[in-house]
Amino acid sequence: MPHSGEAAVFQSAVILGSGLGAAGEMALNLGGIAIDFDQIPHLPCPAVRGHAGRLIIGTGELAGTLLLQGRVHLYEGHSLERATFVIRVLQQLGVQNLLVTNAAGGISDAFRVGDLMLLNGHWTFLNVHQPSNQSRKGPSTKLWSERFRHVARSVDSSLVVHEGVYAMMSGPNYETPAEVQMLKTLGVDAVGMSTVPESLAAVAAGMEVLGVSCITNLACGLTDHPLNHCEVSRAAAEVETEFARWLFNVLSRLRF
Repeated sequence: MPHSGEAAVFQSAVILGSGLGAAGEMALNLGGIAIDFDQIPHLPCPAVRGHAGRLIIGTGELAGTLLLQGRVHLYEGHSLERATFVIRVLQQLGVQNLLVTNAAGGISDAFRVGDLMLLNGHWTFLNVHQPSNQSRKGPSTKLWSERFRHVARSVDSSLVVHEGVYAMMSGPNYETPAEVQMLKTLGVDAVGMSTVPESLAAVAAGMEVLGVSCITNLACGLTDHPLNHCEVSRAAAEVETEFARWLFNVLSRLRF
C-alpha cells in the first residue's frame, strides 16, 4: 500500500459488471495477475452469476490498471459499507481514475441491445448517498466526469455510444412495467441495480469517475418476452470482446 507522499501504485481501476468479465480475461492473456476476492482481507465476494470475484493486476499496456471481475450488490444482503469496501481498497492502492460498468435495461427509445451509455446523471430511490464513514461534502453534484465522457466519446468503436441518465433500483427483481413507465417519465434512459454506491464513495475518496452501461435488454414492458439473468448475460457476451477493446482504448487515453 502506498503511503502519503509516495507515487501511486495504480492509477486506474475498472469494475466489470454482469457478463462483462471478458476484459479481465484479455488482461490475463496479456500477462495480468489474478487474485480472488476471498484472498483480500474483508473484501466481500459476489454471489451472482457473471461476477467472478477476481482482482486482476494489469501488466504491459495495462500496467497501472486494476480490473475487478464482478461486484457485490446491496440486494445480496450487504450493508452499504461492505458494498463500497472495494473503493477503500482502491483508494489505499492510489487509484485516481475509476471506470464503473454495468449491464442495464434500456428505456430510451434510441437504445438498442448492445449499445453503450455513458452516465451523465442518475436517479436512485435508495439511501445510498451518505456512507457513515465518508465525507458529507455532497459529491453527487459532480459525480460523472465530463472530461472522462469526452475522452470515451472520442474512441472509435463499432459499438454505438450514447449518454444518458441511469436509475439504480433495489433489485433483485426486475422492474415492473409500471415502474419503467415512471422512470421514463422522470427522464431515465437506462435502469440497473448497482454502480451508484461505488461511484459516490469513489468521488468522496477523491477519484474521478466514468460510468458506463451496456444495454443488454429492453426494460420490462418495452418488449413482449419476460426478462431473466441468462438473457442479460447472453447479450453482454455478444459484445464483450468489442467492449473490452473499447475499454482498453479509453484506459490508454486516461493514463496520463
